[in-house]
Amino acid sequence: MARRRLLLVVAGLPVLLFGLGCLNYTDHLGWGHHTDVAATHGLPPPSEGIQRLGMLLTAVGGAIVGYGSARRTA
Repeated sequence: MARRRLLLVVAGLPVLLFGLGCLNYTDHLGWGHHTDVAATHGLPPPSEGIQRLGMLLTAVGGAIVGYGSARRTA
């Protein structure tokens, strides 16, 4: 059972980190800067879709990590 919980944490961390990365990429205060960097590197410009994806993945990844790392009561 502990192995399964560890697997959930390991699987949930990349989802959580990618969601946080999406939110950082679409930071409203710096969209101009992020748009310039995205154009330079051939990435899609920041958008509300990426921001919503970030919110969803952060919530899902956090739930997976939280569920996997929570203690089980007897």
